[in-house]
Amino acid sequence: MTRKDYNDCVDRLADGLYRFALRYTGDGESSRDAVQDSFVALWEHRSEVEAAGAKAYLMRVLYRKLVDLHRRQSRYHRGAQPDRPVGGHDTFELGDAIQQALDTLPDVQRSLVLLRDLEGYTYKELATTLGISEQQVMVYLYRARTAMKKILSNDLNKHPL
Repeated sequence: MTRKDYNDCVDRLADGLYRFALRYTGDGESSRDAVQDSFVALWEHRSEVEAAGAKAYLMRVLYRKLVDLHRRQSRYHRGAQPDRPVGGHDTFELGDAIQQALDTLPDVQRSLVLLRDLEGYTYKELATTLGISEQQVMVYLYRARTAMKKILSNDLNKHPL
């Protein structure tokens, strides 16, 4: 990968990587750090990465960094309950409910939902990025969407609009 290829990757991919990281963490600063660390890793391994494979490489590195961050935070906040809306529909927001449902998913499933449904990645891109088969991508997405549907249905029953 040349310097120009690298700069093109930064220009083309930085925003999408940041959106994914922000959805995953909910924290702008941690997201920026993780994206920047991913680009640093790409730069350090530029001789081993083809320009055409840079997107998958960056997503793989970013995903691993976000999972590590999530695990560290989970250990630190162990026992703390996530904020749940209380009361009626005045405090219930669909966006918050979706984020809380996403937060309950295993790391792989959460990443797949974010990348597929929000960023528009194909099954093949997801398989390459996460190092799993396309069939596994479909199974994990099905399970994630089913779990989210169940969680959101329960939330809507508790907090009708």
